[in-house]
Amino acid sequence: MKIKLLCLTVTILISAFTFGQAKFILTNEGEIVDTVAYYKMKDAKIEKLRSILPSKDVKVLIKDNFKIVRQNQDSLIYSYKWDIKIGEPKVKETKSFEPDDYLDKEFPLPLLTTLDNKKITIKDLKGKPTLINFWFTTCKPCIEEMPILNSIKSQLKDSVNFIAITYEKTEKAKAFFKKHRFTFRQIANAEKFTNSLNMTSFPVNVFLDKNGIVRKIENGIPYIIDDSNKMKMGDGKEFLAVLRELL
Repeated sequence: MKIKLLCLTVTILISAFTFGQAKFILTNEGEIVDTVAYYKMKDAKIEKLRSILPSKDVKVLIKDNFKIVRQNQDSLIYSYKWDIKIGEPKVKETKSFEPDDYLDKEFPLPLLTTLDNKKITIKDLKGKPTLINFWFTTCKPCIEEMPILNSIKSQLKDSVNFIAITYEKTEKAKAFFKKHRFTFRQIANAEKFTNSLNMTSFPVNVFLDKNGIVRKIENGIPYIIDDSNKMKMGDGKEFLAVLRELL
């Protein structure tokens, strides 16, 4: 892909704030604030920078670099570091995947071809709930959640459509599956489609109802802290509950 791909580990994109557990930010002054207060603080910083620039037409961009510093049962706390860029108006801002653009709408799945050479469109998914997983072969969280996703599929069997999509070439995906088991219906070589969604952070899991309407969008299966105070992949019960509600 032309844009840089970010594998969702401890570094989180802005778009990740729409997913999963409640998010809070640890400021540089040591105060914990919610995301609304954080973005107000960020906007204030941008306005302050603009006020000292010689021209109002100069772009001020602040990129967020987040890192998990604490995880509770129902919330995550992040520290942050700002990358500030000041440039001319011609500087093009990179768009990111915005879940709110798709919620409660029919998912825009185009005609795609599975690895077993079968055609699939959104019409083929109607009649059952659907889980669509977006991933790529060197994304560690993508790989770590695959056994859990396989287990969810095994429990729900044919009552749900399970689709996995990667932008990577078919040959690369097939080579990956020689070493890794992922039981979803697989679609590769979908770069044009993932680019159209502005999808740069993986994994992403999209939940559709029986009519192909997007009802929920999550990143990966949430990590948990084990007894050794280390992060590990959760059991996927949240995903299973969502799909059972859609049955």
